[in-house]
Amino acid sequence: PGLETRQRRTERTQYKMQIPENYGYVVLAIAAMGIPNVVAVVRVIKARSKYGVKYPNLYAPEGHKNKKEFDCVQRAHQNTLESAPSVAAQTMMVGLMHPVTAAALCGIWSVGRVAYVVGYGTGNPANRRHGGMLAHLGDIPLSVMTFVVGYKMVQ
Repeated sequence: PGLETRQRRTERTQYKMQIPENYGYVVLAIAAMGIPNVVAVVRVIKARSKYGVKYPNLYAPEGHKNKKEFDCVQRAHQNTLESAPSVAAQTMMVGLMHPVTAAALCGIWSVGRVAYVVGYGTGNPANRRHGGMLAHLGDIPLSVMTFVVGYKMVQ
């Protein structure tokens, strides 16, 4: 237990990739990324009921008396969905060399996204800032580290 080896053969080179023993933390961190999504989904469901925004409308229709309030809740959810795939991919890539750091940064992103969803969902877009900044303390280092890990892999 601990290390698994995956091999990829090409015409010129054989590559071996080892999955680090602590990679389980990466898997758990990526699983935890579902928490901000669940929080956002529940808030959108409640906002649909509270503000009377019916499906299939993604956002409140023009002229709706609570357009801004509902749209803030929905936008927080959509924005979280837009950023999650790249954060998950970066966490997996960085985790190949730095599993604990990658998992911690992904965890910071998840906590920040919950704060972002709650803050934005107040109907005042300015209230998303603190959660957004916290989330960026996770995703920006992951972005930079992805390039570093990629560079090391081609060396």
